[in-house]
Amino acid sequence: MEFEDLLELARDSYLEQFATFVDKQRTLSEKGTIELKLEVPEEGGFYRNYYCADYATDGEMLELQSEEEVTFDTIEVTLGDMDMVISRLVWDDITIKAGDKAVSGDDFSEWFETWFDPEETTFDPDTRFSACIHSLRVDEAGVSVDFGTAPITALADLLMRFESLGCRALSVS
Repeated sequence: MEFEDLLELARDSYLEQFATFVDKQRTLSEKGTIELKLEVPEEGGFYRNYYCADYATDGEMLELQSEEEVTFDTIEVTLGDMDMVISRLVWDDITIKAGDKAVSGDDFSEWFETWFDPEETTFDPDTRFSACIHSLRVDEAGVSVDFGTAPITALADLLMRFESLGCRALSVS
């Protein structure tokens, strides 16, 4: 199976589960909010202290617990000058580690602005979901992302960001 096909399967699997989760929450509480963006305490470790709850109701944040995961044998992919080893793709829990270069939060600022969209500059009230990531965590080894309802382009852009930083070896899990 090709890498692009795996990405599509992982995202589609998550979105189906997310839609079912949201529909269930809507039947339980009519006043809930889908994909509520919040500023959270620094201890959470989220980039710029931003986090997007899957669903919020009555002061309670509810998160989808994915039950389905696309399984595959580890694959190796080359993107430009960068070699990647992909061992796991769970759309709301992807970790990308740079094996040969330290990274910092500043390296991902523009990417975050685009795909988390904290100011909601691209908000479209006519769509069901935001098409944004739900969280980002950065340490010197790499990043962990809940891609939420973001399109596959968000992950592709992130991988290209690693390449532009001079990374030549990544592991994706």
